[in-house]
Amino acid sequence: MKVVALISGGKDSCYNMMQCVAAGHRLTALANLRPASTDELDSYMYQTVGHQAIELYAEVMELPLYRRTIQGSSLDTSRDYSQTEGDEVEDLYQLLHLVKEKEGVEAVSVGAILSDYQRVRVENVCLRLGLQPLAYLWRHDQESLLSEMISSDLHAILIKVAAVGLDPEKHLGKTLADMESYLKQLSQKYGVHICGEGGEYETFTLDCPLFKKKIVIDAMETVIHSADAFAPVGYLRFTKMHSENKVGDMVTRALPHGRCPCQNAIDKMTEEVEYADQAEDNQQEFTSDCDLSCQWGRELSPSYSPRSSRGYQWISGINGLQSNDPGIQDQTTAAFMLLQSELDSRGWKMKHIVLVHLYVKSMEDFGPLNTVYKKHFAVNPPARVCVQAPLPAGQLLQLDCLLHDWAEPLEDGSFHQREALHVQSLSHWAPANIGPYSQALRVDESVFSAGQIALVPCTMQLVKAGCRTQARLSFSHVKKVLEAVISSLTLGHVIQAHCYATRQRDIPVIRAVWERMLREAQEKDLCWEPEIKRGPLLVAVVPALPKGAAVELHVTAVQDDPSERTFWYTRTKVACGSIECHATESADSQSATLSLSLSLAHAAPGAGLEVLDVKDVVAAVGATFTNGVKKMSAGLFPLCSRVFYKYDHSFAGQIVTGLEECLRTSLEKSSPSVALVPVLDLPDSQILHLSCWLSV
Repeated sequence: MKVVALISGGKDSCYNMMQCVAAGHRLTALANLRPASTDELDSYMYQTVGHQAIELYAEVMELPLYRRTIQGSSLDTSRDYSQTEGDEVEDLYQLLHLVKEKEGVEAVSVGAILSDYQRVRVENVCLRLGLQPLAYLWRHDQESLLSEMISSDLHAILIKVAAVGLDPEKHLGKTLADMESYLKQLSQKYGVHICGEGGEYETFTLDCPLFKKKIVIDAMETVIHSADAFAPVGYLRFTKMHSENKVGDMVTRALPHGRCPCQNAIDKMTEEVEYADQAEDNQQEFTSDCDLSCQWGRELSPSYSPRSSRGYQWISGINGLQSNDPGIQDQTTAAFMLLQSELDSRGWKMKHIVLVHLYVKSMEDFGPLNTVYKKHFAVNPPARVCVQAPLPAGQLLQLDCLLHDWAEPLEDGSFHQREALHVQSLSHWAPANIGPYSQALRVDESVFSAGQIALVPCTMQLVKAGCRTQARLSFSHVKKVLEAVISSLTLGHVIQAHCYATRQRDIPVIRAVWERMLREAQEKDLCWEPEIKRGPLLVAVVPALPKGAAVELHVTAVQDDPSERTFWYTRTKVACGSIECHATESADSQSATLSLSLSLAHAAPGAGLEVLDVKDVVAAVGATFTNGVKKMSAGLFPLCSRVFYKYDHSFAGQIVTGLEECLRTSLEKSSPSVALVPVLDLPDSQILHLSCWLSV
C-alpha cells in the first residue's frame, strides 16, 4: 500500500516506518503536526518537542513533507473519541485529508505502542478517511522493542526527560544505546516504561536505515520546564542543524534480521509435528437441503432468559425466515428488524448488545451479510463469533445476543466498567478487527471475546499451516486479547471456552494444544496451586469457518483467583448411554458455567435407538441440568444454554425439540434462553452438548 508516515521525530514513528517498508509497503509522504508558537504543546496526542528539525526529514528521506499547525486542543478526552469541532484530533483529520487528496495514499504509519488514547483517535480519523492504520509496534514487549530499535541502526537521542531517575543535566542528548541499560534499571526500580510510553522521556531520531542522509545537530540549548527535586522536567531546543551525507554504503534493510515478528512466532509454533497429509476426513458432507425440521419444535419465536440482577439477558433464535425474499441480505435485514422489535418490547437498544453468536448457512454469504450487519452498530460494536452451521433448509442465518445494562444505580464510592477492545490497526500483536465487531467487550470483571482464527496479524491472511499451528496461533490471539483488556488475565481465567473445528480428527490435537497452553499459563503464575480443575473445552465440528480456517476459539473469562473457584462433576447412566456434567463457579460467585454432554453407547444414526424412550432421556437431561443449577450459589441463574447437537442424528433432534419446554417446566421463571446449534459432529460418542453461562 501507499503509506503516509505520521512523524514526530521520535524513535517510535521512525521505527514503525521501517516496519512498514519491511512489510512491503511504500512510503510516499510524511506528515507532521507542529505547535503554533511554543517548543512543546500541552497535548495528549502529539510530541512537539524537537519540531524545529522536522523539515530536514523531507530532505534526508527524499519524500514530500506535509505539515499543519495545531489549532485545536484536547476537548474530547473520553476513552472513545467522536468527531468534535475544535479538538486537536480534527487537525490530524485535515492534515491526512490533504495528504490523501494530493498523494493518493491508502494507509497511515503510526508509532503507537501502548496508548489506547492515541490509537483510538488515529483509527477514528483513518476510518473517516478510508485509510488503513499501520501500527506494527502496538503492544510489543517494550524491553525487546528498544533492543530491536538499537540493533536496527536507529540512532536517536533523548530530547526530553520527565521521570524519577532521569536528570536533564545528565541525560538529555544521550543516545538510546547509551541509555538502554540504565532505562532497564529504572524500569525494575521505579516501574518506568522502558520505551517512555508513560511520558518518561521523548527522543529525536538523527539517523535510521531509511534516511538517505543523516541529521546533525550543530547547536542546542537545555530548557528546564520544572525543577522538581524528584523528577525534574527538561528538554532540548534545537537552534542549528543540517543534513549530511552518510559514509559508506547506505543500509537498505529495515528490520534487524529481515524477519517478520509474526513469522518468527509462527516458526516457533511449527516446530511441533504437523499433520502433513491432506487425506479425506470421514466427516459427512453438508447439504443445504438436509432435514432439520425437528429444530423447530419450539416454534419460531425467539428464546429469552430472565434479566439477571447484574443486568444481563440473552436472546436466542433470531432469524430472517419472515423475509419475502430468500436472499442473504434480505434475510439479514429481516433478522435485524425482528431483533429490534424484540429489543424495543423489552426496553433494550442495540448499544446494549455485548456479544453476538452468528451462524450462517454458507460462508460465501459472509460479505453481503456484513454489509447489512455493520449498519446497525456504532463505534464499538459487540464482540462476535461467526461460523457456518447446517441450518434448516431455507434459513440462511441465526443470531443469538447477550445484552447488558446495569439494572440498579451505583452505590456511593463504587463504579462500573464497560469497555470495548476494538483495535483496527494492522500490527504484529493480534488480528485487527476491520469488520463490524470488537476483539472483546469487558463488563466489570467479565470479558467476552470474539472468535479468533489463525490469521497472521500483519497480513490478515490465514497462516499456511496445519491444525496444530492454527490452534496454537488462534489460542495465542485469545490470550493476547485478554491481556490487552485486563493486564492480569491469562487463559487460566477462562471460565467458558467454545472451539469450532472443521475436521473431527483434529479434536485430539486441539484439546492437547489447549491443555498445554493452560499449563503454560499456570506455570507462569506461581501463585496458583499445582492442580486447578477446569471445565472441559467444548469442541464442535462445523462445515466451515471464516477464511477457510481449521479452528476458531471463543472464550468468556473472569478476573478472579482461579485457584479459589468451585468445581464439581457428575456422571449419570441412562438407558442409551450416559450424561456427564461439569460445573465451574467463579471465586466471587458472580458467574459460573455448566457443561452437560449426552453420549450414546452406539452413536451412529439409527443404531438401536428405536427402543429408546425420548421423553425419559429428555427428562434425565433436564433433571441433570436443573440439579446442577441448584448446586450453584444462591443468586446464580442460567442465562444461556447453547445446545450443540448432531444435525443428522434423529434422536438428538427429538431431544432438543423437547428440551426447552422441559427446562421451562423445571426452572419456571429461571429458565435460560436456549440456543439450538446443529453441528456436523461432536467429540467421542456425544450426540448433544449443552454449554450454559450463569450470572447473578
